[in-house]
This record gives sequence, structure tokens and C-alpha cells, in this order.
Amino acid sequence: MSTSSSSPSNLLSFLRASYPTTLPSSTSESDIPTLSSHLYPNITYTDSEKVELNQWLTTSARLATPDEDEAKHAERLGSLNIHLSTHTTLLGSKPCVADVALYHRLSPAVRTWSPEERTGEKGYHHIVRFMEFIQNAPMFGLHIPDADKIPIDVNDVRFVKKPLDAKEEKE
Repeated sequence: MSTSSSSPSNLLSFLRASYPTTLPSSTSESDIPTLSSHLYPNITYTDSEKVELNQWLTTSARLATPDEDEAKHAERLGSLNIHLSTHTTLLGSKPCVADVALYHRLSPAVRTWSPEERTGEKGYHHIVRFMEFIQNAPMFGLHIPDADKIPIDVNDVRFVKKPLDAKEEKE
């Protein structure tokens, strides 16, 4: 499961292309952590959400580092997948710049994942769902041409977790 490197300047270029009329022309790489209020002006972020947003920006940068030890990389992907199992966006349900950064930085890797890596028993199906949501949800308003979107076949699910049987659970 490889990823490709994504520098802050590449992320800034992606943000400028996706939000051409929203980002101030003076926006620099150091402004990335504070862009959520420009991109989503109707959303209010608590101080703890701002801290979490910065942590997710750091995590997304680490996930995009191709020279990282494979076990550590898999551990980070696993932690992200678990987090996304109970969250629509990184902050729960609020959109933020970290969601877009994670999409931008992970999309080259997710695009190359096999169906088993995407939706198999040990796959990262919550990450795949998140990526599909980010690239298509109107709340993000990303301008991504269809040809550049990650192709996701919602009918190709390799593993479905069996629901717990209430009787078995009591025993």
C-alpha cells in the first residue's frame, strides 16, 4: 500500500484549484491550519477542534510519507480506519481543511489499492468511504473533474462483518 509524497505547496495548489474564489490570494503554506474558517465560514470550531484539526494535518502528512516503515504506516492507516468507523469527517460531522488535506495526500495511494485492500476483511473500507464522501459531498465543494476522482465501486465489497447475535452476546 504505497502512498505518494505531498508537500504543503502541492496541498496549497490543490486547495487553490478547488476553492479558486474562496482562498485569499495571499494564502501561504503557513496559513493552511487556519483555512477552515475561510473554506467553511458557516462552521464554528472550538479550541479543542482546532487542536485536533492541526493533529490531523500532521497525521495526513505522515501518511503521505513514502519512506516510512511499512508496519508503522499500516498502524497509522488502521488507526485512521478505526477513527473513521464512527466519524463522517475527521472532526465528526464538521468539514475542515484537514479532511481535504487527507483526501489530497491519500488519494494517490487509495487509487492503487486492490479491492481486497479497499473492502476486504483487513481492508480500509472506512477510509475508502471517507475518500468517496470528500470527493463528492457538496459540503466540501471540491472542484475535482470526474476523470481525477478515485474510482470506487460501491458494489464491490469483499467482506461484510456479520452482525452480533443478541443471544450469543448474552452467553
